Amino acid sequence: MTQAIRDAGFTPVPEDVRLTIRGTLERRDERFVLVPEGMTSPLELNCVEGAGPDASRARLGEHVGQRVEVRGRWVFEGDPRIEIESIAQLDASP
Repeated sequence: MTQAIRDAGFTPVPEDVRLTIRGTLERRDERFVLVPEGMTSPLELNCVEGAGPDASRARLGEHVGQRVEVRGRWVFEGDPRIEIESIAQLDASP
């Protein structure tokens, strides 16, 4: 992910990389993953509920199996993941 940011001509600041991604939210055992739309190869992004001002609306369990748009902060350290700050259900078709 950081290399993609560099390739786009930007310098990633680990504590402030914010993303908006559309895809399908799925549950894998005890964790949530977002399967982004339009990828040329399969990708799953680990998701956790964030702590931002809109985080109370980011109840991941309520959106499993839905096509969603998420906004959040990319966390580099430890297990890479997205801290979801907001989530909105989209229409079923892309």
